[in-house]
Amino acid sequence: MTSQFQLDTNRHRERGTKASINLDNISHNLDVFKKIHPGKIIAVVKADAYGHGLKRAVFALEKADAFAVATIEEAQYLRALNASKRIILLEGIFNAEELAVALALKLDVVIHQNYQIELLKSMHIESTLDVWLKIDTGMGRLGFDVSELDKKLQSVKELESVNTIRLMSHYASSDKPESEQTQSQLNHNQILKSKGYEYSFSNTGAVLNQLADAEEWVRVGLGLYGISPLDEPHWAESFGLLPAMHLTAKIIATKRIKKGSKVGYNGQFTASKDMRIGIVGIGYADGYPWSNSNSVVMLDKQRIDVLGRVSMDMIAIDVSDFNQALTGIEVTIWGNQLPIEQVASDLKLIPYALVCGITSRVEFYDNQ
Repeated sequence: MTSQFQLDTNRHRERGTKASINLDNISHNLDVFKKIHPGKIIAVVKADAYGHGLKRAVFALEKADAFAVATIEEAQYLRALNASKRIILLEGIFNAEELAVALALKLDVVIHQNYQIELLKSMHIESTLDVWLKIDTGMGRLGFDVSELDKKLQSVKELESVNTIRLMSHYASSDKPESEQTQSQLNHNQILKSKGYEYSFSNTGAVLNQLADAEEWVRVGLGLYGISPLDEPHWAESFGLLPAMHLTAKIIATKRIKKGSKVGYNGQFTASKDMRIGIVGIGYADGYPWSNSNSVVMLDKQRIDVLGRVSMDMIAIDVSDFNQALTGIEVTIWGNQLPIEQVASDLKLIPYALVCGITSRVEFYDNQ
């Protein structure tokens, strides 16, 4: 007898919602950033490598100088995949148990709060660890105020458990290098650089906008997956970056509708003429987000409008220009020939939300 799990899996495959991850493109993108930035590169692989799969991404990023993750759980999994690479814990440790794990795994730990300094001071630690002292130069999130820099540096220098100290900050508007906020942060970062420690300030946007200098440890995340955080025309393709994720789904039904017919919830779309529509097996339960704005999909090298509201499991598209049988035909949601930046812009979202929002209903495949 066929099990329920097998039935569900077969249905899933017939529905055809899948993400193909091109590992060669991830490696290529790292090489592109190495050409842009001659200094050390930290590959940020938090959030399951921005939705691309941590296990596959770390092997494609072997030439990075270090990895960075947000949580201790991510660091544990990553260390099991790579025994020797430097791993930076961006949110730092929250308690004695996490400190013990960080020491055992030889993690670099970010310090951004007083309680983390006190925790290191109170613990009897025989081994040492490398730390990154985080200073808030204008992001308004984690980190000590610039005015506290000397005081906090001294506090960390006095810790017997600390081996090497490096400094870290984070740009809030690296996509807008001429903005007042970015210019202010650049000035504050000069204060950090003057202390003589190694440092890391720049994310993907800052690197692409040439804000980093050659001595910096830059933290590249989104760009490694072939996505730019910058506005058009400075999307990934303009830098020679290649999309790592190609997301597709199949047309599961077609139908013809009359002029004036409404499509989907609340009749958000009304046909202005007789039309043929296709129903595609992807919706917000798969990670294609609900939005007040619509985007397009790619079918047979043509961009096709998405119609009406996104449903949990389906979207409707305009296939009026196609007369052939379409059921079972694959459409591109984003990826090759349809930049994810375009889809995000259409939906008035950011690309991060799209790749990180893919759910477990989508099947992943490695494609080299």
